[in-house]
Amino acid sequence: MIIADYDKKRLVVVHSDGTLDCEIPLSPLQPFDVTCIDDKTVAATTLHIDKLVIVDMNNKQVTNTIKTGTCRGLTYRHGQLFYCEKRKGIQAINISNNKVITIVEDDTIQTDWSYITTSGENIYYTGSGSTVKCYSIRGEKRWEYKDESILSDPTGIYVDQQGIVYVISNKSVVLISADGKNSRTLLTAKDGIPASFGIRLHTNKLNIVSFTGQVLQFNIA
Repeated sequence: MIIADYDKKRLVVVHSDGTLDCEIPLSPLQPFDVTCIDDKTVAATTLHIDKLVIVDMNNKQVTNTIKTGTCRGLTYRHGQLFYCEKRKGIQAINISNNKVITIVEDDTIQTDWSYITTSGENIYYTGSGSTVKCYSIRGEKRWEYKDESILSDPTGIYVDQQGIVYVISNKSVVLISADGKNSRTLLTAKDGIPASFGIRLHTNKLNIVSFTGQVLQFNIA
């Protein structure tokens, strides 16, 4: 698991149990989100500078810089980097030629804390108020889920093999059904969920990354 630590201007690699593996300093850049391209290459979006960077994990160096708009959440799929761009929507960059195309036009992405993931042929993202949206990779709308009673400024997002969507929402973890019609709260602050942005499921262990940089693990088997 790799984490973007914008406060300390670095990428942090942790083992599946949450313990530290290594650090990759990126100063003066402040990485916002990060995604793996392959076993030795990652991409990261940056705060305050409208660009994303490609980083070689072996030599811990930036190997390429791509100019973008104000991009935040980032994920990789089949040769393309998909990212949330504030006030514009979901963009995709072909990493072979740096060509950028708009997948979803969505000017409601206003917050810095917008995140994105893909699963199969679908894109899932946060950043539009108390809403989680799902589109196909071709930009066709699948569903939109909004429930202010359970979703409050959602941030990190993850989708499991069954299509269940895991979302961090105001010190809680919310599950949304694969068809986007139903939801329930899985964990709350009473279970130890802090204000967080990162979420990942690994063999029934839910890893949560807090805004203070903690990696917390919850058994949800």
